[in-house]
Amino acid sequence: MAMNRRLTFLGLLILSAGGTAPASLAAQQAHKDTTKTFFTRRDLAYTAVALAGTGVVSIFDKRIAHYTQTSNVQGGTSRHDLANKVTHVNETTLTAAAILSYGVGRLTHSETIADVAAHTTESLLLTSAISQIIRGPLGRERPSISPNDQYKFDFGKGFTHFDNRAFPSLHSATAFAAAAALVGEIHERNPSASWYAAPLLYTAAAVPGLTRMYLNQHWASDVVAGAFVGTLIGSRVVSYAHSHKRTKLDRVLLGTSVVPDGRGGAMVSVSLQP
Repeated sequence: MAMNRRLTFLGLLILSAGGTAPASLAAQQAHKDTTKTFFTRRDLAYTAVALAGTGVVSIFDKRIAHYTQTSNVQGGTSRHDLANKVTHVNETTLTAAAILSYGVGRLTHSETIADVAAHTTESLLLTSAISQIIRGPLGRERPSISPNDQYKFDFGKGFTHFDNRAFPSLHSATAFAAAAALVGEIHERNPSASWYAAPLLYTAAAVPGLTRMYLNQHWASDVVAGAFVGTLIGSRVVSYAHSHKRTKLDRVLLGTSVVPDGRGGAMVSVSLQP
């Protein structure tokens, strides 16, 4: 039974990789210049490699999960409390921080802060939506529920049950989406800083996923898959934003400002110039 579930999971990953090919080919035919599209041909190759890697990691999921629950790893109450605090860095807090930063940028008339924050927010929202679309139908059980079977799926149950939203890890996905967006923005503005900023940001992004494994809420393959989804979306949002004319959303967000109305009050001004 376990072998059948393993083959089913690996099969789903292979089909997912293959299933993206027709859409990609259609996009290439419709747009001869692939740079005009949000996703490129290279992203298809990255996705195939990531899915294959996730499948390989899933074989060791149970062994890794059992190791993270050993007394040596778990430690005392203070370590457990610290892990709980770190997991508060999730999609909600990251998105709230990005939106707050956007507001600061607009109020201080800092185009750089507003631009970076807007693209980070877009990355986080898109990553969260895509992750939820995957988690809902798959319904993969968390290791805390099925510690001896990493291939336990209740298809469709992820929409209604928290315990069936393991794959991919939303904590990991959004953390890496934020990191990828910030790395992309740094590269656009100061490429020489990327060599030290990228390792720091991606290392920080790995922490929430690792703590979720420590808390027995995610398999290792959940974290790996989430990291890939977030990195892909975060990097593509920034790359697309800086290589094309502003999208309608960017024009609204980055063209909005609060100005005096001449009567002691204020009004919102929106400029939709490209």
